[in-house]
Amino acid sequence: MALIRIPGALRQLTANQAEVEIEATTVRSALAALEQKHPGIGGKVMDGATVKPFIRIYVGPDDIEGLQGLETPVTARDEISIIPAIAGG
Repeated sequence: MALIRIPGALRQLTANQAEVEIEATTVRSALAALEQKHPGIGGKVMDGATVKPFIRIYVGPDDIEGLQGLETPVTARDEISIIPAIAGG
């Protein structure tokens, strides 16, 4: 099972779980599985069919924007990280 790392700001939607295991073949299906397990989190990460502009998603050390986007393949050993933008000055 792939592992999705949940940022602190979204953990209230995953019963305070920092990591959620899911079965998926792409980043898109991983996010859909995450939404199915924890309804409401998808709307915080996705804007319709795309990732919200202030959210970055990584598979291992790689931003999916430099890979195949939401169609980036995911294996059972992959770690997916959801990284929200940090504002401040």
